[in-house]
This record gives sequence, structure tokens and C-alpha cells, in this order.
Amino acid sequence: MKGFLLGFLLGTALGWAQQQPSTPRTTTPLPDYDTVVAALKTIDPNILKYFPRWRVCEPNLMIQIHQAFLLLGYPADELDMQRIIVTAAPTVVRPDEEFEILLIECGNARMVSSEIEANIRSLASFLSHPKRPYCYEDIPPSVPPTPAQLEAIVNFTMPTHVGHAISVSLFEQSLKLGRSGFWLRANLGADPIGYHFWSAGVAHVLLQRPLIRNADERTQKAIPHLLDAVLGVGYRITGGLDPTFLGGVIPVRKLNTDAGGRLLAGVDFSFPFYPHAGTALHVEIPLRSIDPSHSINPQTYAILPLGLDRDPLRAEDPTVQIFSDSVVPLLRSTGRWTLFYNWWPDPDRPIHFFRFDVGISYAEVQEAALVRHPDGSTALAREGIRGLNTYKPREFGDWLYLRLEYRNQSSFPFGIALQYSNQILLGRAYVPLIGRWLYLEGKYATPLRPLRPFETRHFFMVSPLFRITL
Repeated sequence: MKGFLLGFLLGTALGWAQQQPSTPRTTTPLPDYDTVVAALKTIDPNILKYFPRWRVCEPNLMIQIHQAFLLLGYPADELDMQRIIVTAAPTVVRPDEEFEILLIECGNARMVSSEIEANIRSLASFLSHPKRPYCYEDIPPSVPPTPAQLEAIVNFTMPTHVGHAISVSLFEQSLKLGRSGFWLRANLGADPIGYHFWSAGVAHVLLQRPLIRNADERTQKAIPHLLDAVLGVGYRITGGLDPTFLGGVIPVRKLNTDAGGRLLAGVDFSFPFYPHAGTALHVEIPLRSIDPSHSINPQTYAILPLGLDRDPLRAEDPTVQIFSDSVVPLLRSTGRWTLFYNWWPDPDRPIHFFRFDVGISYAEVQEAALVRHPDGSTALAREGIRGLNTYKPREFGDWLYLRLEYRNQSSFPFGIALQYSNQILLGRAYVPLIGRWLYLEGKYATPLRPLRPFETRHFFMVSPLFRITL
């Protein structure tokens, strides 16, 4: 490839020379590699785009380069620390040889090789290291020399501007199936109602399918589809009952879902006349009722003792043998309806992103009693048992759903989200650890009302987040 580039440059130089008026022909030696590189110090954009170029994303290095431009008198209003691009000449002797830096761009300001050599030689030496031991992003030769702007995306873990994407954390795993727009997802917990990780006792497998394409050229990269349908199933998890797990750092699970499974369906619809905004409806329902004819393994369920302020459970049928001093809380139907709005303050450079959601949410938890059959098996029952509670929305705060998300996708991409739902505050944040593929994600939840028996006052969990895009 390097030989092709050099041949191309030499051919271009010779072709240019042959087109110039000249005196009678004389034999002229071909320009060597050093001559061509020296000529490029004027930075011809038509030739420059065929040379190696990369965007610097190492925060400390970006600060040094930005400060160097400032100290050398470049106007501050032309500088942009988030847009630092290095252009170099390819090496031709050995693959482990240093690059020769031809140009450093910081926003709209440029420093050519002669200025680099005279002013920031040591910094250029580090930039030209053959292994480039810092964070960088290569710019393909087909991309024009002008800095490519960041592309707007709505969901960090489910980017729309790439062909393939994989995101893996303890909270959720997602896979984009090529340019089709299909997403296959698996997650743990019920975040929309404030119960993340295993605190809800449920996990999901989902398929998200696009149905209507967005014809608006201004927004179709960030929002390629106006209508996305989600269909999935939920299943019961049995972990989270061991108080010694991870040294007791993670709270013990107190909530369950029944073994009958759950069905989840939803749609996200962006308005055709203004795709930045839209509405969403998601519903999750259990596939069977609480039926005492189905035997269970009580060791896989979170069983809570009755509080001192409650009377023992009583069965209307005296022949039914129940454990009157304990209950099993079961998560039943949930859902939410929201209006949302996606906002980039600067659409031309969408580094900052905000999303606002407002609407209503619904969550229902039913208590069940443990009953013993004549054959010694155990089951869950609700009908005919007195003293069981049902928790569902009863006041305005129980219904209200609010969510605010902020994302910064510059050289140090991070994101923060705050949600109020079911009178529970849920926070999520992620920060980069290594490059743009390994992040640290954390979630924290706490009820803002009197604590219910199956809830934990403070539930904090962190996880590595691997994110790969192709």
C-alpha cells in the first residue's frame, strides 16, 4: 500500500511537471521520497487525503496540543480540543519506523511540519511513535481531509449509525443484526419501575424490529425508523438469595416473579412531522395466575416474614395448610406510557445529547401465601387467604413517570440518567475505562416513599460495559 501511495504521488508530481511550459527537453532525475515529502509541507488537500490520518482522543494529550496552539499565538476561537487530527507521511523503510508528522489540526487551526519541527518537536516525537501508545481513531483514506463530525445517536448502548454493534454488561446484553435495524436484547431487572438488576426477580429476552423508516434527511441517521416494535418474554430468576454473595455488598433479593413466564410488548413511535419527539407504550403481563395447583421449590423464592404490625394469615378453608407467618411477594403486571423528546443543542456537532421522558407508569405486586399439599409439596395461593396485601398505584406520585438523560460523546464519552417512577429514584451512569470499548456502568435506586417489605432502601450495583461497533 505504501508503495502504491508513493508511486501515485510521484506520478502526480511528474504529470504536473509535464504540463508546465518548459524550455527544450533535458533529462531530469525523478524526485525522490524526501523531495515529495518536502513538497507536501504546503499541504495540498488533494494529495493529503491519501496519507495516514488519525483523530487524537487521549485527554491528557489533547490538552497538551491545545495548550501548544494557544502558546504559539493561534486564535482561541479557532481552536477545538475535541477536533485534533494528525496527518503523517507513511514510512517506507520498515513497518516499525516512526511516522513523519506533516500536519496537526486543532479545530480550524493548522500547524504544518516546519512549525511542528520548530516549536513542538518533543510532542511530535511522541505522536509519531510507530505503536502510537495513546488513544486515537484512524480516519479512512476515503474520508475527505476535513474533520468528520460526530454522528448523532439516541441510545448509547444501541447505536443506529453503525452496521453491527455489541454491548455486554451485567445489566443488559444487546446485538444489532446488521443494517436491518433488528436488535436482539437480554436484560436483568425491571428498570422502568425502579427495580434494577435482580431486585425484581425477572429477566427478559427481547427482539426489537423496525417497522416504518424515517424519510426526514435531517434526522434519519440518528432516528432511522419512526416506529419500532418490541416483543419479548420474561422469566423468573432464582439467584440473589444468598446474603454472602460478593461479600454481602449487593442486597438480598426480596421480590419474585412466578414461574409461569411473562409477555412483554411495546412500541416506540416518533412523530413523522417532528421525529425528535414521539410517544412510547410498553406493557408486561404474567402469562398465568397464581395457581396453587403448581408446585414450587420454596428455596428459590424470596420469602418474607410478616411484620409485627400484621396479623397472621388465615385460610377460609380450614383444611388448607398454610404458613401463616410469611408471604411471598410476586411482581405482576407492569407498564408505562410516555412522551419523549431528543435534543442536541448543536446539531452540527452533536457532542451533547439530552432526552426527556414524561408519562405514567404502572406496577403491581401481589402477596401470596405458602400452602402445603397432602403429598408434602409446596405451592403458592392467593384465593381464599385472608391478610394478603396488593401494592399498586393509589396516588399521583405512584403513577408519575419522569426521566432525564444526558450524554457527552466527545473524546471522554460519559452519560448520566435520572428516573422517577413508582416513587423510586433510579440513577445510571457510565464512564470510559479503556478507549471507546470498555466502560464502567453503575446503577443506584432508592424509594422516595415509605419502604415496602420487598424493597431495599439503597441498591447500588456496578458492572463493566463492553461496547463494540463495526
